[in-house]
Amino acid sequence: MEFKFRYRFEAAHRFLNSSSTPCMTPHGHTWHATLHLQSKKTDLNAENMVMEFSKTKAWWKKFVGDVLDHSYLCNHKDPLIEPLLATNKDARLLPFPGDPTTEIISLFLFHKAEKMLQASELGDALYIHGITVEETPTNSIFCDRAFYLEVMGKFNSYTGWWTSTEIADRSFTVDRSSNSVEAPSNQ
Repeated sequence: MEFKFRYRFEAAHRFLNSSSTPCMTPHGHTWHATLHLQSKKTDLNAENMVMEFSKTKAWWKKFVGDVLDHSYLCNHKDPLIEPLLATNKDARLLPFPGDPTTEIISLFLFHKAEKMLQASELGDALYIHGITVEETPTNSIFCDRAFYLEVMGKFNSYTGWWTSTEIADRSFTVDRSSNSVEAPSNQ
């Protein structure tokens, strides 16, 4: 049985490496992030449920509301990061290792959800089947488990908020051999 939990959030982003001027300009969207959870159970409980919805979705709802909503999803090399932090040390920045395309956002949200689910008591009963990220009413990406497993390994030299079980973590670290570079942290 699959559970789907869809939440809306408002966020801005921009690309540093694009042939599209509008995409290189900071701009916002009304996004939707849908978590697709698959039950490991093959039966219903005494209440005729696999699991209570409120128990199953609370952590995802909190992450979307507390971290994604009203954030600037940015490339960790974005030159706007420093001026934003200089004028607002608590700026809601969420750095990615590269441009925050809808594809990358879905991949890293999958990883974050995976870490949080595994650390919870729900990890024995559920697994993540996929994440759908809707950038606009007409553009969306579905990141399924197979794509996640195939592609996420390319980002092993990066650590940050997506590897943490803490909902509010916004950190970012790059480990390139002996050089360790940290993006500004605004936790």
